[in-house]
Amino acid sequence: MNDSQTVWMPAGPDLSPEQAAALSVPSLEKPAPDQYPQLLADKLQRLVDSDPEEARRALEMSQEQAPELYLIAEEVPPDQWGQALTSSESMQSLSNRVEWSLPGTTQPPQPQSLREILEQLP
Repeated sequence: MNDSQTVWMPAGPDLSPEQAAALSVPSLEKPAPDQYPQLLADKLQRLVDSDPEEARRALEMSQEQAPELYLIAEEVPPDQWGQALTSSESMQSLSNRVEWSLPGTTQPPQPQSLREILEQLP
């Protein structure tokens, strides 16, 4: 399946457009809820892999406001950051705002950086 040209953006009454974009995942259609975490982890890992030093800086900037993200940079190998971020309390808090009964939308992907995504976490 060639879904690199389309992303699914979740919907939810408590999601801003920026948060929905942060939670978007490559997919031609709405993924199943059990597939979604892995798609998000893969997306985050691609962003980490595209610029590991910038990803480290983005995680480390959160030392005071989101110490768990800082600890990911300090304690987790970079090749596991995507999964660690997806499992983090901050990302779970944001992901819990997705309303799975709503269809969400599909659209062309917008350029994103890990920093932009982390800035949307509660």
